[in-house]
Amino acid sequence: MPKRTLRPLLMIVSVSQRPGAPTNADTSFEGLQMRSLPTGRAKWPTMALLLGSSVLFRQDATAQELTAQGAIALDPIVITSRKIEEDLQRAPVAVTVEGRESLGTGKTDTIRDIDKQAPNVTSFGATGSSFTIRGVGSQALQGINNEMGVGTFIDDIYVGSIFGVPSFLNDLERVEVVRGSQATLYGKNTIGGAINLVSRAPGDTLGGDVELSYGTDNFTRVRAGADVPLADGAVRTRTFLSYTRQDGYVDNLATGQSLADTNALAGRITVESDIGSSGALRVTADVERLDDDGDQPWAPVDLAFDHEAELDFPGDRKLTRGGTAARYDHAFDNFTFTSITGYRAYDLDLSLDGDFTAGPYDPDMGIVALQQGQEETQWQFSQEFRVTSPPIADNPAAGDIRWKGGLYFLYEDFDGSQFYDVAAVSANAASRNALDSQAETYAVYADFGYFLTDRLEVTGGARYSYEREKATVTISSPSGNFFFGAPAVADDTVTFDDLAPEVGLNYQVTPEVFTYAKISKGYKSGGVSQFLEVDGSVNVFEPETSWSYEAGLKSSLLDDRLRLNAAVFYVDWRDQQSNVFVSDFQRIVANASSASSRGIELEASALITEDLSLRASYGYLDATYDDFVFTFFSQQTGQFVTTDFTGNDIPYSPKHTASLLLDWTTRVTDAIDMVVSPIVSYRSSYTFDPVGTFRQDATTIVDLDITFQADNWSASIWGRNLTDEEYLTEYFLFTGIDYGIAARGATIGASLAVTF
Repeated sequence: MPKRTLRPLLMIVSVSQRPGAPTNADTSFEGLQMRSLPTGRAKWPTMALLLGSSVLFRQDATAQELTAQGAIALDPIVITSRKIEEDLQRAPVAVTVEGRESLGTGKTDTIRDIDKQAPNVTSFGATGSSFTIRGVGSQALQGINNEMGVGTFIDDIYVGSIFGVPSFLNDLERVEVVRGSQATLYGKNTIGGAINLVSRAPGDTLGGDVELSYGTDNFTRVRAGADVPLADGAVRTRTFLSYTRQDGYVDNLATGQSLADTNALAGRITVESDIGSSGALRVTADVERLDDDGDQPWAPVDLAFDHEAELDFPGDRKLTRGGTAARYDHAFDNFTFTSITGYRAYDLDLSLDGDFTAGPYDPDMGIVALQQGQEETQWQFSQEFRVTSPPIADNPAAGDIRWKGGLYFLYEDFDGSQFYDVAAVSANAASRNALDSQAETYAVYADFGYFLTDRLEVTGGARYSYEREKATVTISSPSGNFFFGAPAVADDTVTFDDLAPEVGLNYQVTPEVFTYAKISKGYKSGGVSQFLEVDGSVNVFEPETSWSYEAGLKSSLLDDRLRLNAAVFYVDWRDQQSNVFVSDFQRIVANASSASSRGIELEASALITEDLSLRASYGYLDATYDDFVFTFFSQQTGQFVTTDFTGNDIPYSPKHTASLLLDWTTRVTDAIDMVVSPIVSYRSSYTFDPVGTFRQDATTIVDLDITFQADNWSASIWGRNLTDEEYLTEYFLFTGIDYGIAARGATIGASLAVTF
């Protein structure tokens, strides 16, 4: 057994350079590793809390130096949220980081779990990959080819659809939840923030890992990864495979079967190589395949909370998604050049019950079973070229300058439709509306920082984007039932452009305290929906924009045993895209509202003793519609209808979010440690739509992981939602009835992992 190590709650992302590898911090992705620092027994105990999940490099003593002196300290974290590798505590951006040891079975496992420890972040939607951050996100998701308000990036590749985002956080190095508008560096559809998924790098030596898990509802998982260096270590590879299945948890009273099962297969291959003495190349390919009932057991909310439904039309989902990426970095004397090329695609075939009831079936009385579904294919190609100045030392001087700039191109091809009809007709004959579109995005951006003194830095940047979308909308009904209206075809070509600037000030108050303030513009793309206006023209919606004002503080105290971070913000959100129904089956997307949000975010991490660490967060949010009055002609009533939601809460924006995670390690034998990690996540009440008549009650989710670990194996017992909290993951109002999907209840399981 090696020397006992401290297992802090926030693990370090360390950068290790190989001889001959590029030295610019923006290029050394291959050396990222999660690790703990070895420590001795603490000389004195300290109670501490942190308001911020970040770490500050101390200029008078590093964490390693403190360790050598017999003290214990939190480990530094390096992030790439601003397109360079930098210490999180000196980055003027609010970021919550989940490292490798916080990810996995029984922990932060799916894309939906990301919001548990991040303040003012809420996931929602059928896939769980839609988010609101600080109240800002996507409110127009009841259709196809929607623009997201919080962008997801896989190894710096933008994912253009919620169905393109992987369900499981497989084999990742870390997850970065970036809060606040990021339009200058990231581009369109990051008006609320960004989710960065950073895949695990190949190891330097031959080795691997295997995990077997089993739990409630026959949860079964097999995961395996292998690191294989080639050409005497000049080429490094990692291959990863994962299979996950679980029975459904909703009883279908109409058939006696269970609903909401899971059946997923995923894999990734990564190849890295140094190119000469100054270059590095990384190529990845990943895929995820889902084959299940669609996880859509809609039911009236009373039934939903009992995990029951009455559906007479079987649900089915087949979804394949994945992509490839190539990143090349070359360090020149005065700058680093980076090329990032990405291809991603998905194919979705989804069908489910159309009326969320089980009959009775009586066509003579006009009572029929209904079906609905969605079919989509999408592929995208992106290319980014970036140049970055050399990194500045930990002790900058007046007159130092850092900069980065780049060119970006994205092409998206989408072909999809929604269908709705009586269950007796085939899906091919059903009434449907379809959208066939091709979109191009061109952007140029620049960002700089200039040190007025050795502690005061002024920053600025801007991104100009130009977008063009050509689209054709088709409404058809081979069955003759015309659920989406009379057959029609319309097309249009739309263009948008935007300039998104950002300015800020950063001030290093002391070596332990860093502050920042900034103003930034956010941008969410406009486009064409699959719907038609009342006059038969294509439904075009304009972009959304926002202005965000933010100030933050990051501190590291008590010899780096305590980190306290805080941020305050105000967001002015304009031309919000919203779904507006003109009948039960026909709707449009309109820029119908403006809104604002304001709040605070507090995060904390602390090493209370050598064996006990703590992480906590709290978010306060006040997010409401400032102006949401919309008048439209209803084909259902034949009259103009005016709706006014001014003053209502923005959906998926709880006023209070909080989390608490403890991590306690104790020695069981000379060779085995036990790590106990409970986590509590709280959300106050929130609404699901602008109407706001139905509210999700406040929820408190309790998870627990108990792991026994040795040199090359670990065994875990874990539980999720142990108090069996009842809450909805989805909701909508249909024909005057509240429908929803409740989350899975309490689950427990066990995992065994071996490394070699």
